[in-house]
Amino acid sequence: MRMIKRGILNSAKFWSWVGRRFWESRQFYGAYIALFIAITNWITIQYRLLLQNIPGLNVLFSNIFVFMVVAILIFSLASVLGGHYIHRKRQFRLENALAVEENPYLYMAAPGKEKDLMIPVIMLQMETLEELLKANNTLTDEKKKKFDSFRQDLLKLKEGGRMERK
Repeated sequence: MRMIKRGILNSAKFWSWVGRRFWESRQFYGAYIALFIAITNWITIQYRLLLQNIPGLNVLFSNIFVFMVVAILIFSLASVLGGHYIHRKRQFRLENALAVEENPYLYMAAPGKEKDLMIPVIMLQMETLEELLKANNTLTDEKKKKFDSFRQDLLKLKEGGRMERK
């Protein structure tokens, strides 16, 4: 009993490893095994209930393996084309828009290196660039307004505020 208390079953590394393997098995089952079972069920049910009872289709698909090959070819093509159309043309834009709304750091400065290091460095670069443009007499009013706008946005981010979506 003492061996178990001090042994592998009490190790955080072991339980972490078990948890990762369990998660991976659930992902594999959900993505592949359940899909395979669903497709084979559909093929079997369609063949048994529909195709065996219709004389014209019964002649064309006399064997379940012939029906299976034809069904897999047709549904693979339909899945690829449908998935491309739905995911790339419609769903991708929707998922991207939702991800922007869900992630608070897309319009805020993340605490840590972004807020404490990157924003001050960017502001220093902007000040230096503005001074160089001023020294060379190439700083226009339009560029000055852009610098001021960016500087205000960076100050707002540094203080913990949010940028407005433009």
